[in-house]
Amino acid sequence: MKMDTMQVYLLRLEKGEELLTTIKRFVKEHNICAGYLTGIGALEKGTIGYFDTEAQKYVHTPFQKVELISCMGNIAKDKDTGEPVIHAHILLGKKDGSTLGGHLVEGFVSVTTEIYLVETRPPVFRIKDSSTGLYLLSPKN
Repeated sequence: MKMDTMQVYLLRLEKGEELLTTIKRFVKEHNICAGYLTGIGALEKGTIGYFDTEAQKYVHTPFQKVELISCMGNIAKDKDTGEPVIHAHILLGKKDGSTLGGHLVEGFVSVTTEIYLVETRPPVFRIKDSSTGLYLLSPKN
C-alpha cells in the first residue's frame, strides 16, 4: 500500500499526562485516520506488555521512574468501531543502565515526553485476526 505524508505534528506532553490517552485525544481532535509516531522522554510509571503467542494473551510488566529511550508506533482505525488505535512499542532505560521494552499499555510522564506524529493517507484499518484475537493492520483496506 502506497502512503502519502500529509502533516507532521510535534506534541510535548507534560508531567502526569498518560501517553496513549493524550495521543489518542490529539488524533481524534485532528481527525487523523493513519500515521506513525516516534518519541523520547521520561516516565514516572506505567505498564508494558509482551504477547505470549502460546497463551495468546499479553503478559503485563509494571515499571517506575525510567527514561523513555524510544517510542515508536502506528495509528489506524478499528474497522468495526471507527475508533483510533494507537499501537506503540517502547524501550525504557533504568537508573542502573539496564533496559526494558515491549508493547506500551500505559505510561505516565514524569518530566516531559516529546512525540513527532506523522499523518499519512489513505486511511488504514485494523481488523480482528481470528487465529490470534489481535487487531492487525489491513493494508488492503
